Amino acid sequence: MLKTFTRMLLLVVAAVATQASPVEAALTFTEVRSKAATDPEDYFELTNFGSAAVDITGWSFDDESADIADAAPLVGVSTIAPGESVVIFQLDENDPNDPAYDPAGEVALFRGFWGGLAGVQVGYHGGAGLGKGDAITLFDAANAMALTLEYGMTSPEQTHAGDWAAGNADGSDLFENQSAIYAPGAPVGCVTAGLGVLGSFANTDGDYGSPGVAIPEPAILRLSSPTSSS
Repeated sequence: MLKTFTRMLLLVVAAVATQASPVEAALTFTEVRSKAATDPEDYFELTNFGSAAVDITGWSFDDESADIADAAPLVGVSTIAPGESVVIFQLDENDPNDPAYDPAGEVALFRGFWGGLAGVQVGYHGGAGLGKGDAITLFDAANAMALTLEYGMTSPEQTHAGDWAAGNADGSDLFENQSAIYAPGAPVGCVTAGLGVLGSFANTDGDYGSPGVAIPEPAILRLSSPTSSS
């Protein structure tokens, strides 16, 4: 069943209220790109809507399997300041443009692909890539689930994030290379990146995203004070 960002975020707060601090719950997924025409690979963006910095040291990532045994560490970002958006991408060890295992080179390649991303913290993980009808699951330093987001879980066709945000469920893949950007009030809680859309800009392939662009805090969805689940 198709789930909105709003509903997923509220469900996440309820699900982890007994194990996540109010500060942790202030983190929100604000962008996801699940398909790239060329390298660099996919990414997701985290924004801290809280009033205090969030320490994500020791956090890890898995996709829809949500299995801590398969989770890969988040590397390169330790603290997210209030109002800050950070970007985490998949480190591609088999990048044909840079075949050696070279994290620093991959980060530089990713930054260059998106115009430099000056002032933006960019981290990475070595785990699974994001595909059609997938999920982002983050575990905290105690290996407890901290955040999760499903996208593109439509029927009969699963979709990439860009098409999911655009409401395409027919497998036409018109927006598969674009990112989905957090936008409360949109049908699925996000919109597809494009020229003039929420700070979107083109990468070197001409596809759109807004990695690292600060997202205004949605007052009705401030999640820094979760209530305990019933």
